[in-house]
Amino acid sequence: MDRLDFIKAEMLVHIPMCTHADPGKVVVIGGGEDVRSELARHSGMEETIFLDAGDAPDKLEKFQSGYFDIAIVAERNFLADRESRTGLARILADRGVMSSLLPNMMTEREKAVSQLQLLGSIYRIVMPYRYEKSGNEGENIFCSYMVLASRFYHPTADLNLQRAELTDGFRYYSSDIAVAAFQMPAFIVREYRGIIKR
Repeated sequence: MDRLDFIKAEMLVHIPMCTHADPGKVVVIGGGEDVRSELARHSGMEETIFLDAGDAPDKLEKFQSGYFDIAIVAERNFLADRESRTGLARILADRGVMSSLLPNMMTEREKAVSQLQLLGSIYRIVMPYRYEKSGNEGENIFCSYMVLASRFYHPTADLNLQRAELTDGFRYYSSDIAVAAFQMPAFIVREYRGIIKR
């Protein structure tokens, strides 16, 4: 089986990019060439800034409040730090959208709850979503999680179908996947009731 690393980059990038109506300015924290390649599929962006996770909090301070439309956090522990989380929230526009890796909601419940609650104290909409990834040898497939947070846009109600369907080169992402990824098993819905903000 081919490695499925491309799924992670596609879901981290295209979920927020196809949720926001006009994503002009984008900041990416962490990530690698896969994330850059996926962002390059979207035309019409004014500015894209890539920051290393280690020095991102200091560099975010240099941007005015509400500067970015999209924030993509490809570093798993970045939002666990209060300074990083509040700095990121400050530079996102009122209609800004943020996507981030999330601890596994099935096996790392305490960490996932903590991160979702912290995001819920900042954003009106906090919705986890699922994607598949392969194991070390590419033989097994595992379910992993990301989260979309927004003060305005809803990832399924505001899905930009034209952008989702007419952007070239997706291997995994589609408008159907964009909606289906937010569907959670019944026990997750029960366990995270009041924490997930739809």
